[in-house]
Amino acid sequence: MKLSKQERIAALIIIAIVILAVGAFMLVKPKFEEASRTKETLAQRQGELDAARERQKLKDPLRKDIEKEYEEGEHLADMFFPELASYQADNAFRDFIKQLDFPVVVEEVEVAEPTTDTLSVSFFTPTEVSYALKTYVTQGVEMTEEESKIAQRNAILQQALSSEQTIGASQISFKASVLSRADFLRLIDAINEYEIESEDGKIRKAICIDTAEFNYDDVNQFYDFMADLSTEEIAREGRAILRELGIGVEDENPNAQEPNMDELKLYYVHNITGSIVFYSIERMQDPQAQLNAQDDKAA
Repeated sequence: MKLSKQERIAALIIIAIVILAVGAFMLVKPKFEEASRTKETLAQRQGELDAARERQKLKDPLRKDIEKEYEEGEHLADMFFPELASYQADNAFRDFIKQLDFPVVVEEVEVAEPTTDTLSVSFFTPTEVSYALKTYVTQGVEMTEEESKIAQRNAILQQALSSEQTIGASQISFKASVLSRADFLRLIDAINEYEIESEDGKIRKAICIDTAEFNYDDVNQFYDFMADLSTEEIAREGRAILRELGIGVEDENPNAQEPNMDELKLYYVHNITGSIVFYSIERMQDPQAQLNAQDDKAA
C-alpha cells in the first residue's frame, strides 16, 4: 500500500505526537513529581529547622529551670533517708532516742525488712450548709480577686498532689516506758519535729509514728486502791452493825487508822507500744554533667 505525500506527513506528525506524549509521561511527569516531593521535603525540613531554632532559644532558660528544680529537689531529698538496711534502720532509731532530752527507756525493738509505703495528700473540705435564706442573701455575690486567686491556687495544688507516691519505708516496732503522760506527748512531738544537723543547718527528717498504745496505769492503780479501801470500809461497817445486834465480832486490826487520801502517793511508769516509720527516697542525680555533655555535643 502506497501512501500519498499528505498521508506520510500526517503519519509522521502522529508518530511525533505519540513520541512526545510518551516522553512527557516517562520523563517529564516523574521530574515534576520529584520536584513536588522535593518541595514538600524542603518545607518539612524548613519547619524542623524553625522548630530547632525555637528550641535553641529555650535552651538557656531550660537549663536554668532544670538547675533550679534540682536545687529544690535536692533540698527535699535531704528530708528523707537513704534506703536503709535493717541494721541501718536500727542505728537511725537509736540516734533518734539518744537526742531526746527527757527520760525514755526502750525495752524492746523489732526492725522489719525494708519495704515500700504509699503516701497521699488529703485536703480539708469544709461542710457547706445551705438553706433558703442564705441562698437568697448571697445570690449574685461574687468572689473578690484575692479569693479567686486563692481558689485557683488550691485547685492547682489539689490537682498536682492528687496522685499517690510510693517510696521506701523502714518500720521499727518498740516498747518503751516514760514517767508521765506529758513525756508521752513530748515523745510524739519529738517524732513529728525530728531534725538532724547537716552542713546547711538543721534539716527536718521524714519519720512518723504509725501506731502508739498507751496504758493509764495510774488510773488503774487508783481505782484498785479505792476498791480495796471500799472493801475495808464495808467490812468495818458490817462488824459495827453486828456488834449493835449483840453479835460479838472483833475487828481484825483494832488499832488500824483510816487512810488519809491526801497522803496517797502512787508510783508508776507509763508503758508505750508503738512503731516508727523512716521514709527514704533515691537522691536525684546532679544534672550538670549531662547538661554540659549536651552543650558540647550541640556546639
